[in-house]
Amino acid sequence: MFERSGTSAAARAGFHRWRFAIVLLASLLLAVGQPLMSGLFDEEGAFDVFFSLLIIAVLLLVFDQKEHRRFAVGFGLAAFLGVWVGHLLGGPAGRWFLVGAYLLAAGFFAFALYGILRAILVKQASGGEIFGAACGYLLLGIIWSLVYCAVETASVGSFRIPPPGNPDTAVARFDPGALSYFSFITLATVGYGDVTPTTPLARSLAWLEAITGQFYLAVLVAGLVGFKVTQAMSNKTIREENHD
Repeated sequence: MFERSGTSAAARAGFHRWRFAIVLLASLLLAVGQPLMSGLFDEEGAFDVFFSLLIIAVLLLVFDQKEHRRFAVGFGLAAFLGVWVGHLLGGPAGRWFLVGAYLLAAGFFAFALYGILRAILVKQASGGEIFGAACGYLLLGIIWSLVYCAVETASVGSFRIPPPGNPDTAVARFDPGALSYFSFITLATVGYGDVTPTTPLARSLAWLEAITGQFYLAVLVAGLVGFKVTQAMSNKTIREENHD
């Protein structure tokens, strides 16, 4: 009985330790899988499925505290329902449902990013820091892509998106995969120039994302290095005390 209890506790501890790896996988499915599958399925339908999977993964794995989880459930459920209802309704009403849902989802994932950074830098989680850091970076790109989706949905033409194989003309229909691509190349400050913001709001958001990406990397790397140095010094002190 005690052995079974110990095994169960060890399994829970291992799952908790590597939970960010699962969220990272769900983030990759939305960021990478959805654009790759856009040729096989409808772009918006593929986006909705992977978007919903990521919301579920974040709700189950990121939030430890009950008050945070309750707040996140309300946030995530509203975003989840808003996206699906918006696509079902269509027309002007559905479009504004989608704008609200995208902004709610961006806020939800921003709250999840806060939870991940808190687990890495404040709680000093061990073992899953690299997965958590990578997951946070992907979530940052997803957050901005959702903001861009909201802007493009509210004001069509805010981004110039060329269709495949013809860079000289702009695509007429909404493409969340292209905006996700634009978000990540902006976050990495690559900027190929194929997808371009055309309105003052879209341009302002683009340079804000570029600064946010650099700031995230600087703060995260500094925090992880500081944690490792503190951990090494603490272990050294404990060894010296035990030796004495």
